[in-house]
Amino acid sequence: MKVQELRNLLSASDRKNLEKAFVESYKQLRKAQKEEIDPILTDILEGKSIEKKKTAANISFEELEQQIKDFIENAYAQNYLAPNRAVPKNQRPKWRFLVKNFIKELEKIPLENSNYSKAVKLLTELYQLICEACNYYLFSTDDPFRSIGWEQAALFELLVKKTFGDGYSREKISSLLQYAATGGLSRESLHIYQEEALLHGLKTSDVKYTAMEKAKKLVETRAEKLVGLTKYSSKRFQLEDEINEFCKMILMTSIELSEPEPGLDYFFQHTNYQEREITLYCALDLISYMEADDLWLTVYENYGIKKKIKPRDYLVREYEERKNSV
Repeated sequence: MKVQELRNLLSASDRKNLEKAFVESYKQLRKAQKEEIDPILTDILEGKSIEKKKTAANISFEELEQQIKDFIENAYAQNYLAPNRAVPKNQRPKWRFLVKNFIKELEKIPLENSNYSKAVKLLTELYQLICEACNYYLFSTDDPFRSIGWEQAALFELLVKKTFGDGYSREKISSLLQYAATGGLSRESLHIYQEEALLHGLKTSDVKYTAMEKAKKLVETRAEKLVGLTKYSSKRFQLEDEINEFCKMILMTSIELSEPEPGLDYFFQHTNYQEREITLYCALDLISYMEADDLWLTVYENYGIKKKIKPRDYLVREYEERKNSV
């Protein structure tokens, strides 16, 4: 139905039918759509004017940058969640649409643009903010990535692409390693998804070796911080988890380089799982994820059986199946 046809129907209907039609139409909207339209409906029904949004063409990069900085500052201050005077109540649910638009505008900025580096920095800060919102309530949602319509790995993949768009550097690789292996997670994501996205962004052998070198350095710095921490310290748990993730990245990269042995040796020496069998299980699980099927049997035998590690029943059965299918 065209807008004019709808207008004609509305003008010919009585109030009761209008209310019924309006309510039934509203019921058909998804939750996110309702949150988007609610402030507009409220303004219309209260007789307020609706401000037209500036088009992207009318917004300078300086304006966009300031909008994003203001948004990030308000978000960390929980002004899109808690009562405050900085962000009006009817504007707080719109945060997700602001983020969607910010990402869209930053994504469009080409490499040759003089503001490209600034755009990448802003995209990085937005990604970090949404990760933080997965750990702490900054918005009225328990999964901010889903709220903005992005899978976490997909947004991180965009960040990797943009970050490396103007070339590789050791600093960039180190930063992206930390973003991939640490920080908040969407309810539908795991760190390995971001690690895989980073690995795909490392296009040459040289930068892959650099990534492994940087990951080992990150392991070392965290291992140093473990000294003096009690066994059940929450800080110890965090550091050990981060070490394990960096070790996964090292093993994945070594497999990608077709040089798995150094990565496997490092993984078994530096991960912090409670038992050796768990380390074996995690290594085999990662190898399955990487679809390195030939390597699976070798690791089971050389890093498991020969090291006198007793695998769980599930691994024993899988070993037998794989062995018989060779």
